[in-house]
Amino acid sequence: MLAIYLVWGGAYLSVKVALSGSAPITVLQLQSTRMWCASALLAAMALLRCGMPRNLRRGDLGICALSGVLMWVAGNGLATFSSRHATSSFVVMSMGAIPLWICIIDLIIARSLPSRRVMLGLVLGLGGLFLVMAPTLLGTAHAIIAPGFAGITTLALIGAGVSWSFGTIVQRPLMTRMPAEWAAAFQMFSAACVLTVAAGIEHAPFPGIPDARQFAGFGFLVVFASAIGLTSYIRVLRSFRPVVASTFAYVNPVVGVVLGWLLLGEELSPVSLAGLAVVLASIAIVLTGRR
Repeated sequence: MLAIYLVWGGAYLSVKVALSGSAPITVLQLQSTRMWCASALLAAMALLRCGMPRNLRRGDLGICALSGVLMWVAGNGLATFSSRHATSSFVVMSMGAIPLWICIIDLIIARSLPSRRVMLGLVLGLGGLFLVMAPTLLGTAHAIIAPGFAGITTLALIGAGVSWSFGTIVQRPLMTRMPAEWAAAFQMFSAACVLTVAAGIEHAPFPGIPDARQFAGFGFLVVFASAIGLTSYIRVLRSFRPVVASTFAYVNPVVGVVLGWLLLGEELSPVSLAGLAVVLASIAIVLTGRR
């Protein structure tokens, strides 16, 4: 859990650094290259620790492909797209609602009604998410998000959180049937294939040689945010329910906000910070209500 808390807290700052250097890298170029490198690294880790994969089932590979697309193409991809137009601290605050989306999707799948405590937490959480995004929706946060991109960035971040949550739930059957390293490698490989096709359709020019900051940001994304972060996340999912495993959303926004402020000088909206506090409090209510 500690690896997820610390590593993913700085992931969107690294995305911001990788996208904003001297080489004009597009989101699809960054994501596709990152997924290929991460999948190769994960496969090497899996070979060293677990050997060749055994008794692979087509169904399991299908789950890896689907969850990989949901989490890394749609979920992380939309969040990365948002990082092009918004501060890293705003993106990580918005993604802090993932445990709430997981809880809502779980309830819909189970066709069950939440307890009063859980319902209170969900209502508070969605209200807090609105406060986080309120400065952009009201057009009062030009330093937080680029003018003209408030609406599409807000929708992208909501879609990112929902898609990541779906992917987290979809991969549940893998928890007892496949080593975490191989599951992560197959997920990343599936995402890399899809993103490469999308990057080819984009027809963006080759960005040139990135600067040192971009290389550092990219390296962090591949080694820590992708390889170490995802394998740690899958291992945690084996021990806890997804809604508990996703408590990385407690710490990640705080780490992301502090890093964005310290390293990039990002402006913080008091309304968004208040919304973040409400979201974190609501997550506490939901988790204690579902034990």
